[in-house]
Amino acid sequence: MIYLFGAFSVLRLHYGLIQKYVIAMTEYPNSDEDDFSNSGEDEFSNSDEGEFNWDDGLESDPEEHGMSFLEHLEEFRWTVGRSILAFLLGVVIVGCLMPYVGAFLQMPLIEAYGSAELVGEKLITYKPMGVFSVFIQIALLGGLVLSMPFVLFFMACFIAPGLTDRERKVVRPACFAAFVLFLSGVAVAFYGILPLTLAFSVKFNQVMGFQVLLAASEYYSMVVWFSLATGAIFQFPLIIVILIFIQVLAVEKLKAIRRAVFVGTMIFAALLTPGGDFLSLPLTTGILYGLYELAILVGSHIEKKRRAAELAELDAKE
Repeated sequence: MIYLFGAFSVLRLHYGLIQKYVIAMTEYPNSDEDDFSNSGEDEFSNSDEGEFNWDDGLESDPEEHGMSFLEHLEEFRWTVGRSILAFLLGVVIVGCLMPYVGAFLQMPLIEAYGSAELVGEKLITYKPMGVFSVFIQIALLGGLVLSMPFVLFFMACFIAPGLTDRERKVVRPACFAAFVLFLSGVAVAFYGILPLTLAFSVKFNQVMGFQVLLAASEYYSMVVWFSLATGAIFQFPLIIVILIFIQVLAVEKLKAIRRAVFVGTMIFAALLTPGGDFLSLPLTTGILYGLYELAILVGSHIEKKRRAAELAELDAKE
């Protein structure tokens, strides 16, 4: 979402520059080399009114307080560099704290078994390099989570000059809400859905007389990816609210497709949940649909405020 805002802002900032070049190409088309070397060259070079500076568009216009195209590229390079640096620092921090991070990620399994000793017996590795792949996955994804607020801040600072005042009011709270919703989704998956799913799996296997042995690489991969996927899914109500704010979607339309959205969330929850059992599936479906209703509620408030502002403006004109 932030990257889409950035691309739109850069294109809009340089629309005037592109328009200048098109006008210049129309007024001063390319001529033959022989004609250019004759008197027309002197007339073109000495004329103050017809002279066109091709480098004019690449320089900052102090009246418009804008940046040139090359300055935007330089700023984008620094933004990417800062984001990569924040990500690498997050990877290093998670790598240094790997024993504690690994023990923390075992919490859903400990709740399922009810004992940390049993988890130590059931969590195994049958590949010589299985632990190394687990280390890489946890370090990279953990670094992504730690660096996310900084990356969002850097991207917001980059695209802010290209936004209108109305759009700028949306970006800052949107970045904050995106991070909060992401953490909320991760917490719901880690502390709610995963323990229920694993507990159901363990109890069902015990009833059937089977012993559950979990591969460490598969377990950590499931926990990390499912938590991150749930955090990403929690962004969709924010997207809906932004679309309502910029008048792309209407609340009445969202209310009319409630049944279709409920069926869609149920299908998506069935694909998202690791076990697909009758506990985690309805829980995930209820959470996703609840977020949809929350987006409708916030969107209704936005539309009411917009209508009130329009009525007040009409009254002021009258």
